[in-house]
Amino acid sequence: MRLRSARYCLEVAPSDVDLVRAFFDAYNARDIETVEEMLDPGVEITTLSARAGLPARWESRANTRRYFEQLDESWAELRVEIHDCKEVGGSLVASGAIRGIGKASQAEVVETFATVLLVRGSRFIRIDTYSDRRAALEAPAPSGAEERSAARPEARR
Repeated sequence: MRLRSARYCLEVAPSDVDLVRAFFDAYNARDIETVEEMLDPGVEITTLSARAGLPARWESRANTRRYFEQLDESWAELRVEIHDCKEVGGSLVASGAIRGIGKASQAEVVETFATVLLVRGSRFIRIDTYSDRRAALEAPAPSGAEERSAARPEARR
């Protein structure tokens, strides 16, 4: 698979960057089967909605279909754009913008975000999304990511 942007950092293996890109492409297409194939059966995902207090914690692949149904109930259109992706310890941090149009209000929303993705065996085992890149970099390391903990001083630069 060819990288679509020169903005991606070279220190991340192309297969990891491709995996992140493919995940968000499938997310934008609402391709539930592809998204589920990319997730470990025990994946833990925290979305921006969950951080705002809404019940949107995605704790297994079994919740994927309902998650996308909830999105489509609230949004007439919702897309994720990845502007940057780099390795921080044992995780990947992807940042960009979420663009959407509210279903009821028809208001356009553009919000920055950053997602910390932990990959094992070419599957995501943990995905945590934050409202900005700094919050993602300062977040505690996901459980099982001891190697990321060791890299915390570098992540805060």
